[in-house]
Amino acid sequence: MKLNDYWLKFRHSFWFLPIFYGVLALFMAMLSMYLEEAIPTKIIAKYVPNALMTDVKLGQTILNAIAVSVLTMTTITFSSIMVVLTTYSSQFSPRTLQDFISDVVTQRVLGVFTGGFIYSLLLLLFLKDLSDKKLFLGPGIAVIWAIVCLGFFVFFIHHVATWTQVNNLIDKITTRTQETIRNSFHLGVDQAKSKQISVKENINDLEKKRKVTINAPTSGYLQMIKLEPILEKATKNDEILKVERRIGDYVFKETPLYSFLDTDSLTKEAETRYEECFLIGTERNTVQDVEFGIQKLVEIALRAISPGINDPHTAINSINRIGTILSELGEIMFPKPYYYDEENNLRVILDIQSYRELLYKAFYQLRHYAREDVSVCASTISVLHGIVERNILDRSLHKIVWDFAVYFIEGIEADVLLEWDKQFINEKIMRLAKTIGREKEYQQVKLH
Repeated sequence: MKLNDYWLKFRHSFWFLPIFYGVLALFMAMLSMYLEEAIPTKIIAKYVPNALMTDVKLGQTILNAIAVSVLTMTTITFSSIMVVLTTYSSQFSPRTLQDFISDVVTQRVLGVFTGGFIYSLLLLLFLKDLSDKKLFLGPGIAVIWAIVCLGFFVFFIHHVATWTQVNNLIDKITTRTQETIRNSFHLGVDQAKSKQISVKENINDLEKKRKVTINAPTSGYLQMIKLEPILEKATKNDEILKVERRIGDYVFKETPLYSFLDTDSLTKEAETRYEECFLIGTERNTVQDVEFGIQKLVEIALRAISPGINDPHTAINSINRIGTILSELGEIMFPKPYYYDEENNLRVILDIQSYRELLYKAFYQLRHYAREDVSVCASTISVLHGIVERNILDRSLHKIVWDFAVYFIEGIEADVLLEWDKQFINEKIMRLAKTIGREKEYQQVKLH
């Protein structure tokens, strides 16, 4: 793993912004003391209000009070974070914890508090070197920072109250997944490089006769595939690479990660050439993993319809947002598994999920656990209708959606439903059948 991979992990970690503001406070404290010594007090007083200038004793009192108060606010903030994490884990899904932890607002609030505490503490240490008769500006800056901390504290309380509302959480997950679709769905590579396999290529022969497999260096989830560097290296070295795993897959150590095709042997340098292009971590993330975003919404829906919680409206909201993601996916051209260089030579082969598979993974658990819940079943069929309406000209997608609708309806426990329940669901089925042009099949599919 190269330095940029470590930087990427650190940049998205919980520690980045608190450390950044802490280091900023350190430099500000040093700069403040340097300016106090280098610039005469009379010159500073010309440009700074007199209220911000203090003597040593008053400055010590102010800095001591600020350090204690900021540390108290930091403690309360951490306590609030623990409450939120407990709520997320027990009521929503453990997978949603990282959404709150990785939230920039949460990290920035802790960063501002950390910086304010460090700045005040360091100024207290530096005060002993200043004359008792001299006025200086440092505590005045600390007061301004303390007021900023107070504003962030009030804002954070509001932020926590907003984040703990399940509807806002569902919206955040949906928005991030949509961003993944728009920014990373094609793994950052021009779609022109993704094509159908050409007639001249015989993948089966290449795999059977001339294939060298490289195993994963560690166990974990495949979080990222850097396809652009892979293409560049494969083109430069005249190689064909087949990626054996998908984004989000759990990879065991010393099991196949990628393979070289059309080659008999490799040098030691070639065996590790592409290792930095695959990021394996301890948990899944949504940087390139669209399915993981859908999985979070599915887990929230499943918990909502569980007997212990029994909140079908939250489940319906999650299902509607899953439909939003799937309808947007329907509008996007799915990347093809074969990638070529500018001279039309095959370079990379990926294992890419189909729309059919994503649709199935989004609803197959809900089909099982909500087969007796009229509202959830009806909302799922309505979501399928919404997907079709947004992609009204895509006949191939219509067939996939209809086939899945038939599968979903077959799993509904019709025997436990009353006549009005069946009629309510059948109206949804009829509406979907009309939009797709499957009215003739309606009688066979509807609940009897």
